[in-house]
Amino acid sequence: MVRKICVFSGNRAEYGLLSPILKKLNSSKKINCKFIVSGSHLDKNFGKTITEIKTDGIKVYSTLTVPDFDQKKYSFTPISISYIIKKVSELLEKIKPEFMIIYADRFESFAAAVASSQMGIPTIHIEGGDITEGGTLDDNVRHAISKISHLHFTTNEKAKKLLLQMGEEKWRVKNFGSSAIDYIKNKNYASKKEIETKLKVKLKSKIVVFTFHPTIIDYRNLENQIKTILKSLIFIANKKIQIIITFPNSDFGSIQIIKHLKKIKHRNIFITKSLGRYYYHGIFALNLNSKNQVCCVGNSSSGIKETSIFKIPVVNIGDRQKGRLRSSNIFDVKLNYSQIKSKILDCFFSKKIKIILKNTKNIYGSGNTSQKILKYLIKLNISKQKLLKKKFILD
Repeated sequence: MVRKICVFSGNRAEYGLLSPILKKLNSSKKINCKFIVSGSHLDKNFGKTITEIKTDGIKVYSTLTVPDFDQKKYSFTPISISYIIKKVSELLEKIKPEFMIIYADRFESFAAAVASSQMGIPTIHIEGGDITEGGTLDDNVRHAISKISHLHFTTNEKAKKLLLQMGEEKWRVKNFGSSAIDYIKNKNYASKKEIETKLKVKLKSKIVVFTFHPTIIDYRNLENQIKTILKSLIFIANKKIQIIITFPNSDFGSIQIIKHLKKIKHRNIFITKSLGRYYYHGIFALNLNSKNQVCCVGNSSSGIKETSIFKIPVVNIGDRQKGRLRSSNIFDVKLNYSQIKSKILDCFFSKKIKIILKNTKNIYGSGNTSQKILKYLIKLNISKQKLLKKKFILD
């Protein structure tokens, strides 16, 4: 029997984590995978990352373009959610999948999860149970998706335990680790020469990778925040350290950040809308070469989850990732000019930090996550009635 499974992605970050899973699903004769692509994947302002999907050879069943709602209004996100719910529901009516797979904590994914769960389609949530309590709506959205989903594939044991504390039945929760580790373990990332060709730059020995996303709770301070951070980065660039900047995600406030990024003119600062997983991990991998040092700076979850395996220091700015499980390579700083520039320099020159990095352990699994998920989905033999009839476990 061929099992029909629908997968949704509305953002570049989640796609980088979904892609090894999608490749495994597509390679199996026992799975009929229908991939729906939406959100910033189709937006040229954020790199139009559907190009990356096509390059990966992932077959797309349908693209769902979200109208260009006014991103300067607080209503941007809820209006987008309502639109995606309607359009995904229409697609699911045609596909009639046995399962729907949703990743992480994006508002686009939340919309897709509402559509599938309300249509009585068993919904699988990947990366539930994580915590980010620092001023975004990620926690709210992630936990909401978990409560309306029917099966959970977590990336770490702490997340699994939290889902059980949230009342999920034990048989519904499996810890398979992070799928990002699959690509990294297999060394599926760009070479130094490929990165230089893409960015049209000759890479030096010290490199900063920077991404900063807006947080809706701090939106009124965003103007001062980005000015402070960019002042710090220019100080670092003046020290002959190269800085590769990627655009933020498409959340409310991102246009304001992009406006400031476009004004930067510095010979050591290079700006790209999106690197894509292949080049992003390729830059991280340069850190494994003794001739290169790489430091990740900003407030992206990828800096928390995907850097320890490369033993890269991370300067995590502000509270956006507060509460998220992290390894010893993460160094938190406030949105303060002196703290940011000093900590970045420490990451390159401090002997103490070099010792910490040498002993850093990856806590997001040992790899082979996508194969574990494929095997589980093929063997899964639980009735739809049992899956949809959720219980709240108090103990």
